[in-house]
Amino acid sequence: MAKKWKVMVGTMVLSLIVAIGASLTAFAASPYEKTFTMANGASVTVNNIIEVEEIENFGYGETRYIVKAPVTITFHGELDLDKTNVAKWVDEEGLYLVDVVDNVATLTEPTDFGYGIFPVFQGQNFGDNQPILLFVVADDGETADEVEPAPSTEPAETTDHLLAQPTTAKVLVNGVEVRFEAYNIDDNNYFKLRDLAMALTGSEKNFDIGWDAEANAISLTSGTAYTSVGNELALSGDSNPKGAVATTSAIYLDGEEVSFTAYNINDNNYFKLRDVARAFNIGVGWDADTKTITIDTSEDYSE
Repeated sequence: MAKKWKVMVGTMVLSLIVAIGASLTAFAASPYEKTFTMANGASVTVNNIIEVEEIENFGYGETRYIVKAPVTITFHGELDLDKTNVAKWVDEEGLYLVDVVDNVATLTEPTDFGYGIFPVFQGQNFGDNQPILLFVVADDGETADEVEPAPSTEPAETTDHLLAQPTTAKVLVNGVEVRFEAYNIDDNNYFKLRDLAMALTGSEKNFDIGWDAEANAISLTSGTAYTSVGNELALSGDSNPKGAVATTSAIYLDGEEVSFTAYNINDNNYFKLRDVARAFNIGVGWDADTKTITIDTSEDYSE
């Protein structure tokens, strides 16, 4: 099932969906397949190509392939699945990611905004290959707005998949700079709970964290020294955006269940900084001139 991502990188999306000075070079031939070779010798094959569209000033390559549904995309080689995406643009602000299962993705729906294949194989980085741009039409050649959608037989999607951008702001904790691996989602900053607990160790508003795997529950205890597990404040050095999925764990503060906005990013839970600050009455601030987040345990929380 396709999963929706809300995209904050507007420039990238607009570049991918708006063709400036487009000129169409059509090849009225039977559908054929094409294999694209990547920088490290791995490859990806796309079938049911019916036309090639040459586009000027596109920004992400000057060729877009018109393909007839259903389209099969086959990756040949070991993928970095954290970075390999097949994306369907649905509007200027959002996209769906198409599942890549056993190195294969299938496109069955036409779209007026197009698809992009972002292939990253083992040993490659995002910038090693240009995205492969596709425009899918129905079997009869109609575009998305001309096709009556069939009733869905799949269960409704309940989990939003968002794009988390690494936070580049400086963070001061009680006046001292602390480096966090944090992310920004919808203009809110998200931090690992254990990173925050470690950074606040020894302060008047420190807290401890417990985890009950059987109950899928996180417990927070205020006014208690934090018990380290040994990997707090670790930095991966990875500056790429990540997918974010809503955290399903129950959260208890001093024995009472509470509500936090939290996401699982790269197998770690990240919590909205302001939710944590509000719960423990910690002052937080933002200096737009210096792009600095401040966390001050001597101050009370304020909106």
